[in-house]
Amino acid sequence: MSARKHMDHDASDGFRADVRGFLRELNKHTSAGHKRAVLLLLLVGVILRAALLTGPIGYDEAFAYVQFATLPAGKLIGHLSHPANQIFHTLLTKWSTELFGLGPIQLRLPAFLSGVLVLPLFYFFVRAMFNRYIALLSLAFVVASGPLVEYSAMARGYSLTWLCMMLAFVLGRHLIKTNSMTSAALIGVTCAFGLWTLPSMIFVVIMVYIWLLFSLTTRYEHSLRPRMNLLLLSIGVFMLLTVMLYLPVIRAHGLDQIMHHPSVPYLNWRQFRRKHDAMSFDLWAYLVDSTSVWLAILGLLGLVQAAFVSSKFRTLGFGLVLGAVPLVVFLRQIIPTLDWLYALFIFHLSSGIALFYLLKFVQEKLIPGFSKRIRTQLAAVVVLFIFGIPGMRMAMERTEGMPEAARTVTYAKSRLQPGDKLYAIYPWDAPIRFEAMVLGLDAGYLSGSPSPGATILVAFSPLNEQSVEDVLRHHEEDPAQWPGLHMVQDWPGLRIFAAP
Repeated sequence: MSARKHMDHDASDGFRADVRGFLRELNKHTSAGHKRAVLLLLLVGVILRAALLTGPIGYDEAFAYVQFATLPAGKLIGHLSHPANQIFHTLLTKWSTELFGLGPIQLRLPAFLSGVLVLPLFYFFVRAMFNRYIALLSLAFVVASGPLVEYSAMARGYSLTWLCMMLAFVLGRHLIKTNSMTSAALIGVTCAFGLWTLPSMIFVVIMVYIWLLFSLTTRYEHSLRPRMNLLLLSIGVFMLLTVMLYLPVIRAHGLDQIMHHPSVPYLNWRQFRRKHDAMSFDLWAYLVDSTSVWLAILGLLGLVQAAFVSSKFRTLGFGLVLGAVPLVVFLRQIIPTLDWLYALFIFHLSSGIALFYLLKFVQEKLIPGFSKRIRTQLAAVVVLFIFGIPGMRMAMERTEGMPEAARTVTYAKSRLQPGDKLYAIYPWDAPIRFEAMVLGLDAGYLSGSPSPGATILVAFSPLNEQSVEDVLRHHEEDPAQWPGLHMVQDWPGLRIFAAP
């Protein structure tokens, strides 16, 4: 065995030994009651997310699948004509539906598994950074968080980027403590795959590396140089792998397609300031919808408290701010609200820290017999109810989907004959096409010209200010040629007209 291979083998063996040692120590220093509390929270997290899996398909989910996941894998990874193609996630949905069949659950499986797996990783990270009590409280906030529940059960790539972020944090903690080359390389790999999912993952990547830089420089002095070399190695792995993953896109569309997609308008400073204020308000409104204004204000106070009492949290906070603000200002782009959901993990951590110190104050000043274990577990249950009920209500409202799409296809299958057509336009075209694939209606019924004497069905939404004429013209049909159109279905949000 060559010296390099021997060194790589030793590094991987050392990494695996560290993982096994961490799990042994975790088990040794964790009481049975605490284990049960953690498992209960994780189970609740799985149940909340799984409850949304069977909901009707939504437009974004359907569009990403029918436009991109149906392509051959070689073409899919180079096709970034629309930001809906979150490449790594789209590839996973393609494999999931090919393996398990096509349906909403199979389509959402990669996002669901990512949203579930991030929960124990978050607990491990907070436990390693702080203590088991803060970890349990913070986990309760994350489990019950409405936005995190919602996008752990939708076929979009956001939960996959959260998983990559938390993997990078856990690996980063290991790198800080052990100076492991394996951890350094894996951080780069994890960040690259996250960025392959969403270009906005770059904010997370910068946050992770700034956090690592601050943590290393404040913790070490004499052994800093070799540790900085590993940090540079990690960044190099990240950059090299990112270029390799995005090479098909660069060849097909150019680098600017990734850095500044044509669908994102370029803004001057005046436009940026005005729209940035509106974006900030939208983000605040979205987060408040999952709780209440007073709870959100308490959360902000908790953020200030956590930053005041914990230097470790301040390091994470600096990484969060410096990873986002300078780049957003430089790019002058309005980043969609959903791209910022990763910050909720940091905010929920601050809530866990603040609540831990509040409970400690209550014990010291008011209830001396209020032990750490009892107060922490009781507070975690209270957090689940206070945040989980409104958060779940919001998630269910936002994931109502478009159930009329499946009803439309079922109705069309009972009516249409070869040569007949079913016409629809945005936002119903993608969900109807998806449901047609699920229910076995040939795609030829959804486009093209009808045969002479054929029946046509026209689906449109008055809520979107659509008309029968709009749909027909979109499909290059003259409305005057179909004078016998009459309504055959009137559902909430969707009507179907038929002729003859």
